[in-house]
Amino acid sequence: MSDRDHDYETFTLVYFRAIEPPLDRAGHPENALWFCKDHVRYTEGKTHMSAILAMVHIRAAIRRNARNPWPLTSLP
Repeated sequence: MSDRDHDYETFTLVYFRAIEPPLDRAGHPENALWFCKDHVRYTEGKTHMSAILAMVHIRAAIRRNARNPWPLTSLP
């Protein structure tokens, strides 16, 4: 198992601020995203944001904390 693989039990569902009325359908919860145990800490203090805005901040924080924050092969 690589360091990016996790058992499904180690994921946490995090709810963010709603930006649209909920859809009347079964399935994935509205305004929620799954995070592995390595990245769930980046959601702290961001649940008041929409999921889209939170992901912009989360990805930036993950990139800043990476071994090489701006590898040549990365896409913004």
